Amino acid sequence: MGTQIRAWSATSPFGHGRAAFAEGVLAGEPRAHTVPDFDIVDRLGRKGTSSMDRTTALAVSTVGLLCKDDAATVVTDERTGVVLGTTSGSTQTQFAFTADSLTRRKPYFVNPAQMPFALMNSAAAQCASRHGLTGPNTTVAAGRLSGIATLRYADRLLRTGRASAVFAGAAEECGDARTLLERRRGNTAPLGEGCAVLYLAPGGGNRSALAEVVALDTRLAVEGEPRGTLTGCLRRVLARVSPHEVWGMAASGPDPATTALERDAVSAALGREVERVVVPAELVGDTGAATGAFQLAALLALGGVDSGAEDGTGRLAVATAVERDGMVGCVVVRLLGGSGNATQVRGSSR
Repeated sequence: MGTQIRAWSATSPFGHGRAAFAEGVLAGEPRAHTVPDFDIVDRLGRKGTSSMDRTTALAVSTVGLLCKDDAATVVTDERTGVVLGTTSGSTQTQFAFTADSLTRRKPYFVNPAQMPFALMNSAAAQCASRHGLTGPNTTVAAGRLSGIATLRYADRLLRTGRASAVFAGAAEECGDARTLLERRRGNTAPLGEGCAVLYLAPGGGNRSALAEVVALDTRLAVEGEPRGTLTGCLRRVLARVSPHEVWGMAASGPDPATTALERDAVSAALGREVERVVVPAELVGDTGAATGAFQLAALLALGGVDSGAEDGTGRLAVATAVERDGMVGCVVVRLLGGSGNATQVRGSSR
C-alpha cells in the first residue's frame, strides 16, 4: 500500500497524549475505563461546547494533541482530510434527543443545539472545523473494524491524490446508553472509552515515518466460522511479506474467547506463535470503534522497545479484528523506527 504513519496521539484511560498511552501500554497495568480529568469545557473552551457530546470532544481534543505534540511532523494544507471511525456516533446524545422529543410538551420542543451532535458524522465535522482541515471529511461506521476501515479509506484518498495527508482514527464514549445497548447485545466485557488518531501521508523517503501500512483485508464469515475466515484473511495479506519478519500482534478481543480466536488465526497463518501479543481491551476496556486505532497505537508504542532490533526498524506487526456480526479483518504494518518508541514519546502532553 505504501501509506506511512508519521505521527499519532491518543486520549485514553491512561491519560491525555501519546506519552501517557505508551507508558500505560508498556506498564501493562489495567486502568479505570473512563478518561480521567476530561471536562469538555476545560479541554476545548466554552464556545460551541455547551451541547457537545463526549465522543466528539474526545476526537477534537486528540487531533489537537497530535497537532501540538508533533508540530514539526504534522503539516496541513487545504487538502488535508479527516477519516474517523465510529459505531453509530454518540448513543448518549441520540438517546437524549429522542427522549426529549417524546417527553417535552410537544415533540418538536427539543434543544436545537443538540441536533448536530446527534448525527453520526459530528466528530469528524467538528475536528475539521476546529482545526482548519478543509480536505475530504469522512465518517466510517464499522464498529470494531473501524481501525482497518479508516486506514483503507485514507489510503485511497492518498493514492488517488484526493488528499495530501489524512488524520485517521476513531472515538468511542462510555455512557449509560452505550452500556445499555452493549448489555442487551450480550456483551459482558468491561466497557472503556477514548480516541486514537494517526497522521497518515503518502509513502516515500520520509525518514521520520513511524510505520508503513503494508496490506490489509476484511472478510465476512458467512458460515459462522470466524477463525477460519480470519486465517484466510491473514494468509492473503502475509503473502506479500516474509512471515518470519512478523514480530507481534494486537488483538481486538474484548473477551478471552475472542482474543484466543485471533491468536489461533495468526498462529495458523504464520505456522508459529508471534513473539509479542498486546490486547488493549485488557488494559482500557472494550472501546468499541476505537479498538483498532488503539491496537495500532499500542504496536507503535511497543515496537521500538522489544521487537528484537535496536529501534524495531523493518519488523512487521499485525492487528486483527473480529466483530459480532461476522466481519473480520487484519492489517500488517512495517515498523520504520522514527519517533514512535517508548523512550522517545516521553514528554508529550498529558
